[in-house]
Amino acid sequence: MTLPTKASLLGFLLGALSLLSTAQAQTALGESVRQIPVKKLFPYYDLYLGLPPQDRDGFYVEYLIRSSETNIRPRMVYALGSVRTPIQLDSKGKILTMPDMTMLRQGKIEVPASSPRGEIVLNLEPVVPLSRTIAANAVSNSLTDYAKAIGRAGPLALAIPKLTGIAFKGVASGQVVFADGRKVSLPVERGLPVFRPSQSIMRGAVSLEFPAIPSRAEFAR
Repeated sequence: MTLPTKASLLGFLLGALSLLSTAQAQTALGESVRQIPVKKLFPYYDLYLGLPPQDRDGFYVEYLIRSSETNIRPRMVYALGSVRTPIQLDSKGKILTMPDMTMLRQGKIEVPASSPRGEIVLNLEPVVPLSRTIAANAVSNSLTDYAKAIGRAGPLALAIPKLTGIAFKGVASGQVVFADGRKVSLPVERGLPVFRPSQSIMRGAVSLEFPAIPSRAEFAR
């Protein structure tokens, strides 16, 4: 598990989960398919679903399928007993139909044996309301929830990247506003203003101000 060198991607590659090294099976029509345990394709998703709703409203996870052949997406279905449910992907390979906890624990994913090699990418995205003025606690909530998730990961926490800031795309600068009216410029890292609430200079922040509405908020290491 590694973080991309480009921090603004804010996802981490979970290695090549080759769709070739899986169990073989056949459909009722005789089509040869590979079977993958659902939990293997969605690492950490059971941990995310197990969090209380109030401890995961600050971030969400999304999973993308990357194929070794450009613009080719494998045709995949969830298999639970005799029930088969197609898995929907968007144009970028993002999985739109996520499994529930029962499917995670008991289900399989079936992929045609002829599908190209692929890998799964997990993206972590903060939930931050974008505006020219953003409440500091709305930004901090994403980091607090993420830290709580790591705290419940047990030994897996050692492999999960520590994220301590929120970066804002689409703006070149920003300011932190304090209760007494004082303002401090946000540090700029790799061209993006970043808010790190744990920094001593940022403690007591009430809001963040930007010259325009940021186009996106991202986790930052």
